[in-house]
Amino acid sequence: MATVIHTDWLNGMLGSPTHSVIDFDTDNIDASLLDQTDAGTITASTVDYDEVDAATVVATADVSVSSISGGVVTLSGAVTFSSVSGDAADYLAVWKNSGTPATSPLAITWDSATTGLPVTPNGGDIVATWGSNTLVTLA
Repeated sequence: MATVIHTDWLNGMLGSPTHSVIDFDTDNIDASLLDQTDAGTITASTVDYDEVDAATVVATADVSVSSISGGVVTLSGAVTFSSVSGDAADYLAVWKNSGTPATSPLAITWDSATTGLPVTPNGGDIVATWGSNTLVTLA
């Protein structure tokens, strides 16, 4: 799997929603660390979190959005996944948590980072720091 911007989320950001639109101003945004067993099933056309095999979720944490302006979504600081144990995490996904996986759209899934992916949990915290604190820029 390559790093992907999920098509339905991108269409929603561009004003042509085909499914659930993520409102970064009001929605609960989460990030999940995923292991590699889901590599063949998460693609740009993957729509909702229920399409991610639950067995691949290593950890989930809340994401804070600091601003949205001119097509730029800026995330606040870092995301801390607390007391993580289990399988190594190869991917980081950002998604809207509606409380129901079938209506929780995926935004972006990364399979690479400057440093840190994959990461092997040791029972401690895992901190994901956003590059330049920007999720994505649409121009």
